[in-house]
Amino acid sequence: MHPAWSAAEYDRTLLRAALAEGDRCWDAEANLLQVEAPYNPIHTRIKGGLAHPTRNSLHYALLLLERGSEGDAERAHTVIRRIAGLQDRSPENATYGIWGYYAEEPAAEMEPADWNWADFLGIALLLVDARHGKGLPADVRHELRESLRHAAASIVRRNVHLTYTNVAVMGTFVTLAAGKLLDDEELFVYGKDRMVRLSQAIDSTGSFTEFNSPSYWGVVLQTLTLIREHVTDKDVLELNDRLHDRLWLHFLARWHPPTRQLSGPMARCYSNDLGVPPFLAKAVGGLLGAPEPRPVRGEMATGVESCVDYRMPDWVRPRLLELEGAHEHRELFTGSPAPETGTTWLDPVTTLGSVNHQDTWLQRRALFGHWVRPDGTSGHLHVHLMKDDGAEDFDFASGVLSTVQSGPHVAWLTGFACPAGDRHHHLDMIEPGDRFRARSLRLVVDLIGAPPVAEASAVDGGIEVDLGTARLDFRLAGGAFGGRTPTARLVPHTDGVRIEVVLFESATPAELDWAELGDTFAAGTLSLVPSGTEQGARPAPDVEVDVAGDRAEVRWTTPRGNRLTVCGGRSVVSREAHAALHFATLDGAAPPSPRLSDSLLVP
Repeated sequence: MHPAWSAAEYDRTLLRAALAEGDRCWDAEANLLQVEAPYNPIHTRIKGGLAHPTRNSLHYALLLLERGSEGDAERAHTVIRRIAGLQDRSPENATYGIWGYYAEEPAAEMEPADWNWADFLGIALLLVDARHGKGLPADVRHELRESLRHAAASIVRRNVHLTYTNVAVMGTFVTLAAGKLLDDEELFVYGKDRMVRLSQAIDSTGSFTEFNSPSYWGVVLQTLTLIREHVTDKDVLELNDRLHDRLWLHFLARWHPPTRQLSGPMARCYSNDLGVPPFLAKAVGGLLGAPEPRPVRGEMATGVESCVDYRMPDWVRPRLLELEGAHEHRELFTGSPAPETGTTWLDPVTTLGSVNHQDTWLQRRALFGHWVRPDGTSGHLHVHLMKDDGAEDFDFASGVLSTVQSGPHVAWLTGFACPAGDRHHHLDMIEPGDRFRARSLRLVVDLIGAPPVAEASAVDGGIEVDLGTARLDFRLAGGAFGGRTPTARLVPHTDGVRIEVVLFESATPAELDWAELGDTFAAGTLSLVPSGTEQGARPAPDVEVDVAGDRAEVRWTTPRGNRLTVCGGRSVVSREAHAALHFATLDGAAPPSPRLSDSLLVP
């Protein structure tokens, strides 16, 4: 731990910041927090305006009990009673055991409901009982435990697929802890069996299906910590300790000490700049700093971190602070039928990561990295697919990005799938025969933190961007979209610079039908390299793009002398068909790292 670090003082800081925001948002008439609802394109029909959130309000009740000032307990009790009344407790309903996001919108009226609320609120209920249950009035404790019983029953009924990593772990904790609290042996046995099945699912590849997700890595770390704190079963705790170590290994494999950022690829991500979230600051004992928390919109989650006793394994510390030399890490995330393999390059200036095959939902980071800027801060490279529909410009979920990587060099190919999502990868599907509105479709390379007027030049038909300490080489080598040839351009961007591969562009929005467009793909190469080094040798110009049948193929010999080949669909087909067409090979590639593949189930 850092010598100046005080976990207790940081917990008090987290608690004060969250409660200041909670007190500001308190609505005494509703006995809940009231916030300006953020825009959310999925699940809820409430896209703005004032609303009363259920999860944040329950978190507020927990934190009031933690503070324990005059009147706090009474207010917390009213919130718990109110939350209990908002739960769907009718077993015959599809939304049994869960809550809506807001008091104004019951779960049954959502589009669709979010069953994860049984897990998230279940954890909050367990923390209230574990830390303050003995001081609750009898009626409040009864309602809390009834809410927990129904939430746990919903989790068992749903029996989520264990590849949904963060929710699978949360539901395991809720059923284990609630089984003991409610003296429900059948529920506890379900939770214990689920812990074994979860470990088996992870053992199948040695990694996590929901791989390298900063936010959900934090959720899993929190939940494994809570299992250690609140579950006493010896068999569960042995598995939990090994899973905890596996989670840290997974994090460190892509942790880049020079930028203090996680590199790509990431299955899910909400921000390109990880920063130092409270869970990470606490887990590493202040080694990375502990910035002042700034909760927004009635958010209480940072305060809840004060209730969790994170502990970092001793062997993490040196790898957190110092890069183990320039190296490449490869890892199998999921197995058949469409294996996902990630590759990450890390050196003292740059880091770049890619996954061999992934959709382009806004939470994905299929090709993503960082570099150390001249002032020592980090810049971010983010490749994503964007659609302008005439009203908004947003990440388009119907794309498919295929890559193969050697060191800091990547060959890439992007295409489109149907049926597939518009904004979300499965909740707002564009089906065969549907027409959809678009003014433009662009594959975008955002260089966030690049000099506002970056020095760029054309090199062998590509675009080279001088980042000061590093250089980006980007090449569009081929493609087609509805009879047009895609073009690449460098454009200004608010936070840096942007390269756009324009697949489709129109002065006014057009109604597109995939069946009418024919070939729809783009292909090329990308390198992110330190300036003035042998590793930073300029890519050779001889990139080959061939089309044959229903496939497009990219072949490239990198400056490292490796032959990269990536193949994908050249026209719009289903995701499954894209997966069947896809392959990516790297001549002389090492197999995915065995470091994460030791069985969790064998001590």
